[in-house]
Amino acid sequence: MPYYDLFCANCNKEFEIKATMEEKTGLRIPCPECGSTDLKTVYNSAPAYLKNVKEPAQACPHSRTCGSSGCRWAG
Repeated sequence: MPYYDLFCANCNKEFEIKATMEEKTGLRIPCPECGSTDLKTVYNSAPAYLKNVKEPAQACPHSRTCGSSGCRWAG
């Protein structure tokens, strides 16, 4: 079962809950504060990974099969 971040429009509380897709789409999840089902999904951004430009280049994991002619796996 997935977790959902929800916001209650009735009491202005935000909460996270584990529920089935059917419970969420069927509006069967009550707010833990007031019991209302007038809920909105909160979309939080996912953390991003930024590559450090000072990191040394990674060797090709396929270097043994590519040989000296260059990497055939490179895009």
